[in-house]
Amino acid sequence: MAMTGVVKDELSRIPVIKPCCRKTEVSTLLRFAGGLTLTAGRIVIEAELDTAAVARRLRASIAEVFGHTSELLVLQPGGLRKGNRYIVRVSRGGDSLARQAGLLDSFGRPVRGLPRQVVSGGICDCEAAWRGAFLVHGSLTEPGRSMALEITCPGSEAALALVGAARRLKISAKSREVRGVDRVVIRDGEAIAAMLTRLGAHDSVLAWEERRMRREVRATATRRATFDAANLRRSARAAVAAGARVERALEILGSDAPDHLVMAGRLRVANRQASLEELGQLADPPLTKDAIAGRIRRLLAMADRRAQDLGLPNTEACLTADMLP
Repeated sequence: MAMTGVVKDELSRIPVIKPCCRKTEVSTLLRFAGGLTLTAGRIVIEAELDTAAVARRLRASIAEVFGHTSELLVLQPGGLRKGNRYIVRVSRGGDSLARQAGLLDSFGRPVRGLPRQVVSGGICDCEAAWRGAFLVHGSLTEPGRSMALEITCPGSEAALALVGAARRLKISAKSREVRGVDRVVIRDGEAIAAMLTRLGAHDSVLAWEERRMRREVRATATRRATFDAANLRRSARAAVAAGARVERALEILGSDAPDHLVMAGRLRVANRQASLEELGQLADPPLTKDAIAGRIRRLLAMADRRAQDLGLPNTEACLTADMLP
């Protein structure tokens, strides 16, 4: 099951004891999933949900917290819908529930953001509001470079209210408009884990963190292997280029080169893929890495000066494009 489904399944089974939290969750569910319609002069509330568990949770909360009955309609897949959709409808007493849930203000006008009791409630109300919003239009992508916890909002006012609620939970969330749709997004991995913990999805947090850790370890291993391979290729090209330059230096100097420099140069030519440390071990007597590097450097400098005096190509003239870094 995708992470979004796992989180929604766990959140739909979390028991909520405090009445204020249940009221906030119902208000947010109705605001994000529902709409107010006027039928035969009466206000009807409809909330469209994508899982049966969330629909059952909403119906139970409406009956137990607000004392209203509701009916459940099931829409079969069709068109762009790949799965069943569930509609919770409150026909009788819809206007009363709308006022109780904060969907209508004292003048009977629809509330554009979240209800006042949600915005000005306590920390538990902020958690309940985010839980209700996620159950309706939340999504959680797999851990990785583009990981995100995202909620689609019914308007910019509701999005700003969610951002404010997250700020009160000390979690950074941002609102943005994408193709005319307002969304609230959390992209930081630690912030996503903190929000899931706040919502009560503890098992989902463990699963998400495990996948995140596995992805980070795999990415680190791949990055190291890539860097190591690049370093090996670079070192090999440098050793081959050094061998070609040394071979040219021995040609330029001939018998005028000092014996200890000639010895280092011949080791480089005979072992073009070897590192400086390995060349030092092949010397007789063995030399340090710095000692063998110094001798090769002096040999090349002496050959370049001789080539300049004689008007000959220096040691770098023998290098090809494949030998350059």
